Amino acid sequence: MRAGSTIASLVAAVLLSATVASAQSAPMADAKGRHSMDGEVTKVDSKRGWIDVKTSEGSMKLHFPPDALAEVKKGDRVTVDLAIKDNGPAKAK
Repeated sequence: MRAGSTIASLVAAVLLSATVASAQSAPMADAKGRHSMDGEVTKVDSKRGWIDVKTSEGSMKLHFPPDALAEVKKGDRVTVDLAIKDNGPAKAK
C-alpha cells in the first residue's frame, strides 16, 4: 500500500479543536466544516510525528502517532480529512 493511501486512511481521524484533550474525549457528531484536501508532503519528522502538507488552500503542519508516519516520505501525495468542533470558551487563567 502506498504511503499516501496509508495517510489518507489515518488522516480521517485528524480533528482541529481549541482543546485537544476535549476533542479526544468528546463525540464528533456535531463537528462542522468536514472536508477533504489533497496535497503533497513537504516535510516529515516521523520520530516526533509531525508532517507538513502543501495543498491548494495553503500549507498545514499536522501531528500523528509517530508510527503512522513510518513509511511516509517527502513528495508523497496525500488526502487530509478535517473537521472542527467548538468546545466552548477557553477557561480563564
